[in-house]
Amino acid sequence: MSELMKPGTKVFYVNPTSGWAIGTLIEYGKKCKVDGEGGPYTVIQDEVHLHTDGAYDRSFQNLFSMGDLHQATLLYCLKGRYEEDGMMFTRMGEIIISINPFCFKEYNSREAMEDHTKKEKWAQPHTWEVAHQAYKKIIVMDRNNQSILISGESGAGKTETAKTLIDYLGMMSSSHSCNAVQKTLAEGVNKKLKASNPILESFGNAKTSRNDNSSRFGKYIKLFFDKDSGVLTGAEMVHYLLEKSRIVTQNEGERGYHVFYELLAGATPEMKKKYHITGKPQDYACLSKGNQFIRELNGHVTEDTEEYKHLMQAFKDTGISDDQQDSIFRVLSAILNLQNVNFVTDESTGKAKIENPELVKIVAGLLNCNEEAFHECLKVKAKTAIMTQYADVSEAQDMRDALSKGLYSGVFDWLVGKLNTVIAPDSRSKQKNLRYIGLLDIFGFENFKINSFEQFCINYTNESLQNHYNKYTFVQDKEECDAEGIKCPIVNYPDNGPCLEMLQKDKGGVMAQLDGECAFKLGTDGSFTEKAWGTHGESEFFIKPKATVPDRFGIKHYAADVTYMTAGWLEKNSDTLKDEMKKVVNASTTEFIAALLGEVEDQVGGKKKPTVSFKFKKQLEQLKEELNSTDSHFIRTVKPNPQMKAGIINNAYVMTQLTCAGVMETIIMKRQGYPVRQTHKDFWLRYRIIAPKDVKKKYPAGTHPPEDEMPQACRSIASFWADILYLKAPHFDIGHSKVFSKAKVNEGLETVRHKKVKTLMPKCIPYLIRWIQAYKKKKAELEEKRRLAQLEIQRAAEEARNRKPGDVTSSGSGLESEKEKHFASFVDLFPHFDLGVILNIVENAPTKDLAMDFLLDMQKQRVSEALPSTVKTVFEEANLRASTQETLIERGVTDREKLYELSSDEMAEIGFTQEERDNLAGVLLSQQSNWIVNQRLNLLMGADGRDEKEIEEDMAMLEKAAAEVKKDLEGHLAGKYAKKFGYSDNSKLPPSQDQVKWCCVCGRRDKPMELRTGGWKCTTCKGMKPSTEVAAKYARLGLKQPQSSTPAPAPPRPKGYAKAPPGSCSVKHPAGTLKPRAETTGAATPQANPEVIKRFISMGFTEERAKDALKRSGNDAAKACEILLSGA
Repeated sequence: MSELMKPGTKVFYVNPTSGWAIGTLIEYGKKCKVDGEGGPYTVIQDEVHLHTDGAYDRSFQNLFSMGDLHQATLLYCLKGRYEEDGMMFTRMGEIIISINPFCFKEYNSREAMEDHTKKEKWAQPHTWEVAHQAYKKIIVMDRNNQSILISGESGAGKTETAKTLIDYLGMMSSSHSCNAVQKTLAEGVNKKLKASNPILESFGNAKTSRNDNSSRFGKYIKLFFDKDSGVLTGAEMVHYLLEKSRIVTQNEGERGYHVFYELLAGATPEMKKKYHITGKPQDYACLSKGNQFIRELNGHVTEDTEEYKHLMQAFKDTGISDDQQDSIFRVLSAILNLQNVNFVTDESTGKAKIENPELVKIVAGLLNCNEEAFHECLKVKAKTAIMTQYADVSEAQDMRDALSKGLYSGVFDWLVGKLNTVIAPDSRSKQKNLRYIGLLDIFGFENFKINSFEQFCINYTNESLQNHYNKYTFVQDKEECDAEGIKCPIVNYPDNGPCLEMLQKDKGGVMAQLDGECAFKLGTDGSFTEKAWGTHGESEFFIKPKATVPDRFGIKHYAADVTYMTAGWLEKNSDTLKDEMKKVVNASTTEFIAALLGEVEDQVGGKKKPTVSFKFKKQLEQLKEELNSTDSHFIRTVKPNPQMKAGIINNAYVMTQLTCAGVMETIIMKRQGYPVRQTHKDFWLRYRIIAPKDVKKKYPAGTHPPEDEMPQACRSIASFWADILYLKAPHFDIGHSKVFSKAKVNEGLETVRHKKVKTLMPKCIPYLIRWIQAYKKKKAELEEKRRLAQLEIQRAAEEARNRKPGDVTSSGSGLESEKEKHFASFVDLFPHFDLGVILNIVENAPTKDLAMDFLLDMQKQRVSEALPSTVKTVFEEANLRASTQETLIERGVTDREKLYELSSDEMAEIGFTQEERDNLAGVLLSQQSNWIVNQRLNLLMGADGRDEKEIEEDMAMLEKAAAEVKKDLEGHLAGKYAKKFGYSDNSKLPPSQDQVKWCCVCGRRDKPMELRTGGWKCTTCKGMKPSTEVAAKYARLGLKQPQSSTPAPAPPRPKGYAKAPPGSCSVKHPAGTLKPRAETTGAATPQANPEVIKRFISMGFTEERAKDALKRSGNDAAKACEILLSGA
């Protein structure tokens, strides 16, 4: 390198003000002289790097591809892509670096997102591909739960990135839905998630000096997916550490939470009068301390009035009622007025007194609390049975602020809980084995002019998450290499473990010392600071100030050195409301407000309440356990400049962020090591197609190497192609269970495999086409036979219906007048039955109740036999009425595919109740396990990234053919054409000669009979030729049994029958004794027979429907049964 460093050479150097820059070398040595902008400059040798052409080509989409890996080349690659090409995304292996554009980019549009979901490889990097890969792993590859960690400092774009990832995953779910029901469910969940954003941003975001829409809380959102269908079924959110101090005060140039300004801007005159508020934030002490009243970014002002409209629409979309909205606005208005309450010193007592008691009255009225008690609790510091201790002015102000914080925090917690109930998976989905993708959007690292307890907690969180990244990326990588017996390259990465230990260890840690001081009655902020100085003053991560006043200390965080002012830490960490305040608010007459502060807890044995830092530490530990149980993906967001201007990168500012994020160390480790890792089995299955001839000969198609021979088989494949492709060693290594390879080896293997598949695919296509053609031909023949048989059945049925009742009587049926009435009522009750079947049963059954019993059994059998087992299960779980099932069968809706195609209008026409619609939608989702096999196949087949035109055309044709085959198999073949295609059910095969038997129920001789367990089943009326079981049934009913194989044809129908009037018979019915309807007027309505109701319930109807039917029929059981069976 030194030989190339000659005067006049183009170099990178560290500019004292702007960071890495490009200049011309004047003199090279331990101290170098460089001529640059505003120079010349003298810099040390380590701050000079040779500039070579092509070292940082901005066309590099992946930083791993850089030939000259250095901080300067890395920075200028990102700088060129961002400033000159307008590209905000760059890959770093599987990690995406996202630089905030501070403006709209076309490649982030809705149309671009939709196009992105349809691909497996993309022209340019995008954060969406991280979500795409996570979704693919849980749905296609059936992997573990996934997490996406979005990190970066405030203003880097974390929240916007999280929002667009949620939108993308919702679109992925919707696009993978197989039918309208699933698509509606996925889109509904996605809509609710979108509706929650305005609420969370209004109540949890604020303008800071670094970001006009900064999240002042952290959240971890789990998106739950049905692992079989890929449908988004719901979500769950956990929030962390809402910044409470912002409720009562702000730094210069900052605002409080957006919702206060939105309420003041959007409230109507009636609302202002009702809530005692004005339209000006300047009128309120808690909003005016930052002297900032608008949201502005680069000249663009976000109008609070418009944001208020969005908030109100979000309330509506998420089901927050008008009463709940009223309670929320009451609390917000109460906080605004409460913060204007002033305290002065009472000269007679030296304690605090309220200067403007009229505001206390307004606040008490807004909270619906007792005014006198509320007034008193603002001044009382402590109260016992024998004494009352009043607060001074400072203490009273702290109590007022604590109450304001508690009320606002209670509202925020309630909102998150409410949103969780709205977006949660339904109870049926929860019973399934769901998979989830977690999105962590948490506050970025902060370093202000004045940093307090809130910044300490925020930076502790980021320190902990950086440690998780280090372990996941560096430590776990080394541990895996050691476990596999692979030599791992030594990479010096920034280990922040000791710093984290100093902050969080249980004994002697900074947080433990703070909790200890809070538990000590005489503890102060100063005594806590002195203890921290004494314990950690010698630590390399602790900065002890030179000042002697114990009011601050510094921490050397992974991102930067931060000085914290410790004033008020004990009060903020304790965060306890006075019990008297809780009691007063809990007594509010508004239920919503009364529940905000929680119950007053009894302090047993003097035990202290858990502190803020203790609870937050526990929350963070649970979060890390959650992250460690998932496969993590990382998105590193970068803020290009402190001014938040588009298209400009501040070199020093960005380089600091990249260094803190460990970007350089990640690239070095991955390039020196083996970034591609596959199990022996996965490697063999993927690359056996390009195995050497000797390996293929040893393990022919359809066989696999034994477990002990698998490593050598993988080694043979990898070494064979590494030699042919002239790849430098070491290019791969074989571990105990995995194959480790360089990126170049993987690229070479993929290229060779792709070419092999490309040559083999055309050879496979003709065989597949011929198979499809043969299948379609056979299917067409079977369909034609089935169609002709169906036409014959329809013709005979139509002929029977067209005959007049008198025709049957004239043929000598011998039906008595009473049975004619029975026959007429049964025709109405069972409209789907053939008239000849009903006539035969009425003629042979000695009583009406036996005829009804047998017809009901036949109806149940008809429904059961007409449906595949899966559809029958769907009907049963959805609790569909018998009439609804019969109508669905009549319309040919007897398979899942047709069920999914049912529209809302068709359901209404059939007679679905709302309950049946909801039940059916839920059950259809739960029965979706086998329906995404085709999607998985297509995704896997496209995973190679084959994009040549010929292969695309071939794959399009294959996908179309596969879809047809899948539709045909599921819609027609599965369980129907058994003997021809090896299925188990032959119920719909065209009849052969030996199947044409006569039916003892309907007497038909020309239609097929099928051999079943109980005997021969008639395909016309579903009746059975008696076997032992069936014969017993006939004997019980007293029906005639045919004695020969050539029975007489079915008797004709009686002539001139008429429908029997309601209640004209008095015979036993399955639902109870049927008696004539009372004819007398003015008689009391008989009470419903409980036994009749029980009978109806046993028939599958609900108690409410049974009672309703009895009421409508005048408690006539027969008429009630007709109503229930008809579905009216």
